[in-house]
Amino acid sequence: MRASELLKRYAAGERDFSQISLWGVNLSKANLKGIDLRQADLRGANLRGINLREASINGAKLAEADLTGAELWGADLRGADLQGANLTEANLAGADLRTACLVQAILNKANLNSVNLSEADLSGAHLWGANLCAAKLIDIDLRTANLRGAYLCQAILSGDLREANLSGANLSWTILVGANLQDAILSEAELSSANLSGANLTSAKLRGADLRGADLTDANLSGVNLNEANLSMAKLTGTILSGATLSGADLRGTNLTETNLTAANLLGANLRGVVMPDLPTPG
Repeated sequence: MRASELLKRYAAGERDFSQISLWGVNLSKANLKGIDLRQADLRGANLRGINLREASINGAKLAEADLTGAELWGADLRGADLQGANLTEANLAGADLRTACLVQAILNKANLNSVNLSEADLSGAHLWGANLCAAKLIDIDLRTANLRGAYLCQAILSGDLREANLSGANLSWTILVGANLQDAILSEAELSSANLSGANLTSAKLRGADLRGADLTDANLSGVNLNEANLSMAKLTGTILSGATLSGADLRGTNLTETNLTAANLLGANLRGVVMPDLPTPG
């Protein structure tokens, strides 16, 4: 179907365009609020600045589509194929993207506030400066994704984040229970009061990260770079810090009696008020 025909039928009050073929169509800046595009084929379409507010787009094919600056507030995109799509500065607040495919998608500076991305595949996606505050990211795939400077405060995040770049990201009060952050980059990240209990952070880079009051109970941080990091008042019960480097780190007010510090480097760390493990008695 051509863009002109769709726009004419929409203007006449028609809303159901499910399973329609709109491959490569140009609907830039069109107002299609509340339209039904379930399982429609929009691959490679020009949808820059389009208004798809509260639209039904679940199961649609949107691979390589250009949705730069699109209005997708409250849209239903469950199971949609957005692989390689450009969603730069798009507004997806409150949208439902469960099980959606966003592999290599571009979401730089996109508004994803309160979005539901549970079980979505965002491996290799670009989310630089994106707003993901209060988002649901349960069982998500964010392997090698770029989340530099992203806002994830108060989000619920679990799944695979291996080698993800979260440097400078805001993860304060974020729930990351059991998340796999192996080899992730979290340098200068804001993680104050985050819940990282049981998380896998082996070989992650946390240099200069703010972990004040964070819950790291039973988390694995073996081999982690925590130089200059702030861990004051963090919960470290059962935390594995074997082989970690904590040079210049702030550990004030922490209890290390049940922390695994085997071969950890604490050179120059601030240990004021720290409860240290009992040293073995020479015998």
